[in-house]
Amino acid sequence: MKPIQYLAIATLALALCLSCGKDFIVKNIKNDSVKILAPANNLITTSNQITFWWEALDGAEKYNIQIVKPDFSSVSSILTDTTITVLKFTRSLAPGKYQWRIKAINNGGETGYTLYNLTIDTTSNLANQLVSTITPLANGLTGNRRVVFSWNALNAALQYQIVLSANNNAVIKDTTTSALSYTYTFAAVSDVYKWKVRALNNSSLTQYNSPLSFTVDLTPPAVPTLSLPLTGASVTATSSLSWVRNGGVDVRYDSVFVATDTFFTNVVSRTKVYASSIAINALNNPPQVNNVLYWWRVRSVDSVGNRSPFTTPVRKFTLVP
Repeated sequence: MKPIQYLAIATLALALCLSCGKDFIVKNIKNDSVKILAPANNLITTSNQITFWWEALDGAEKYNIQIVKPDFSSVSSILTDTTITVLKFTRSLAPGKYQWRIKAINNGGETGYTLYNLTIDTTSNLANQLVSTITPLANGLTGNRRVVFSWNALNAALQYQIVLSANNNAVIKDTTTSALSYTYTFAAVSDVYKWKVRALNNSSLTQYNSPLSFTVDLTPPAVPTLSLPLTGASVTATSSLSWVRNGGVDVRYDSVFVATDTFFTNVVSRTKVYASSIAINALNNPPQVNNVLYWWRVRSVDSVGNRSPFTTPVRKFTLVP
């Protein structure tokens, strides 16, 4: 091999090694610190909605933020202790004194915490406040028509105005309450809805929170199809009952029922199954009497509890040794 070829191969190998090395080198951030952008240290504010914001640290993969009341030397309550990958975190805080701190983390280690003080001052003016919502969550999913809307109390608030709307923003309900929750029963159809809430007193009011969407899902899964054993078959205890799910990815599990009569007045086994088959001897209270007819059926249940109709017609089998 010519010298120039040796040189070319060596250069290529070195480049590959350097390239591979870059993929596995983790920056040492132990002596670095996170630079906070907001809120300013020792800030005193009447706004209860605080956005914590910091600069990206080179080499950081995630950040741990902690918020306590009143301070870390004498903690009375821990408001937040979470690890996130983004550079902002928003939290509603009641009036009082707080300390918060943040550190950066990667696979090689972590920085020390950067510590700041914060005071939320008492005010009767609600103009710079926001109501902190609890349920339902943004993009939440429920299988109940009856939905409870709830939120946290806001200092100086006397009442709360809640607005429910359809996905096209048509208002369904606009009402005011002094409580911290409101219950509404929706029509018996599946749909996407929105809700927002604001606080009021005799001299001021907050803005509404950004509308939160949620889905009321009242649609049951499709009825499954029984596969094996065929009706009237003789099977052993180790044989499997199997079926086909027709409810799509929303099916969470299937309920398998075995009875000693075709009307299922005497159910001997009722089993929740996450697969689409189960051995007879793996059922809850499995049938054990040989040379006796048993009937079985299945229904699917989705992630919010909607249940499909039972499979029809029911099937029967005889248990044999």
